[in-house]
Amino acid sequence: MAGEKILIVEDEMITGCAISQQLQRLGYEVTDLVNSGMAAIASITKTLPDLVLMDIVLKNREFDGIAAAAQIRSQFKIPVIYLTAHSEEVILARAKETEPFGYIVKPFNQRDLRIGIEIGLYKHKMERQLAEREELLSRILHSTSDGVIATDEKGCIAYINLVAETMTGWQSGEALGKSITEVVQIMDEVTDTMVLNPVMLLLAGETSNSSANHRLLIARDGRKIPIADSVSHLRKESNTAKGAVFVFWDISEHRKAEALELEKVRLSTEIIEREKAEAEVRKALMVEQELSELKSRLIGTISHEYRTPLAIILTSTELLKRYGSKLSEEKKENYLDRIQAGVRQMDQLLEEILTFRKIESDELELNLELLDVVEFCREFINNQQHQIGEHYQINLTVRGFLDYVNLDRELLRHIVGNLLSNAIKYSPKG
Repeated sequence: MAGEKILIVEDEMITGCAISQQLQRLGYEVTDLVNSGMAAIASITKTLPDLVLMDIVLKNREFDGIAAAAQIRSQFKIPVIYLTAHSEEVILARAKETEPFGYIVKPFNQRDLRIGIEIGLYKHKMERQLAEREELLSRILHSTSDGVIATDEKGCIAYINLVAETMTGWQSGEALGKSITEVVQIMDEVTDTMVLNPVMLLLAGETSNSSANHRLLIARDGRKIPIADSVSHLRKESNTAKGAVFVFWDISEHRKAEALELEKVRLSTEIIEREKAEAEVRKALMVEQELSELKSRLIGTISHEYRTPLAIILTSTELLKRYGSKLSEEKKENYLDRIQAGVRQMDQLLEEILTFRKIESDELELNLELLDVVEFCREFINNQQHQIGEHYQINLTVRGFLDYVNLDRELLRHIVGNLLSNAIKYSPKG
């Protein structure tokens, strides 16, 4: 969808110019760029845009973006989409009252702008079509009147109005005096069989077994007209029956109205689905952005964490290479221990990277088993205490009652080990 005329109302001219350029790249025609609500009204009078992009908060507080949008909707029936960086409840509450066709939240990119405009134009088009169809239906219903036929107590026609003449195909002069069964023939639409005339059934004191909602009037020329009908006694002043009145009306337009209502529901559902799809796209973009930021932080952390063991290994090897012959065995052992510790730390970092990659690609397989969490932690801490020696003291405190839990032993070992490693790294000795 492109080529539509769009008015931009933005009091920050740099922002407005940027939006104008984006719209032109998308194929839209920018009718004007104004910085106030009054200027927007004046511009619309001259250019009649298809849509207005309105900054929700303009500098003129007496006639801000919301007030301008309200006047535009009531006076020109032009859709308005708000540009906003605000989330105050008071502002949003006022904005909702103007029934906008969407919100585009600052900052936004060209794609956000395109999606917001397309949805706004689409919603406006659907509303306009629905309004036109409802107006047409209203005119049809107001111009429709009922057919009326009156009979005597034997079922012979005593009166027929113009609408009944048109629907049955019988002129008044031909129908008067004839049995209503000859002029009014009705078929059950469901069973496709002729039904007993409702007037004759009433005069005989019986009721019809056919469905009143599925009746077809068979006109003189063979036309089948779906009708609804009502039949009642025509009574004398003494309240004794002297005939019947048969009132019927063409329900073709009613059926069309039902179809239009279903179409309205379908269109409304389609709009809702598009809005949901837009929300899902925004959500996916947010998740992708968060994942990208997480990756960046992880790379930075790994880079920093790698430098420390590498520096230890490099320093220790340099000292061993340069002064190895002069160092005592204890010193050499100390440097070798530091090298081994650095290698273990790098190996642990690699293991963390591999685990993260598996989680990201959904390849991590969980091997669940019933674990005694307290016993697991106690054994793990004992092993860790043995490795770190007497420089640090690890204490295990258990609060409450922990039952067996389904956990992945290796993944839990990795998590607890990482927590203890960080705790040791950033804690003073003792």
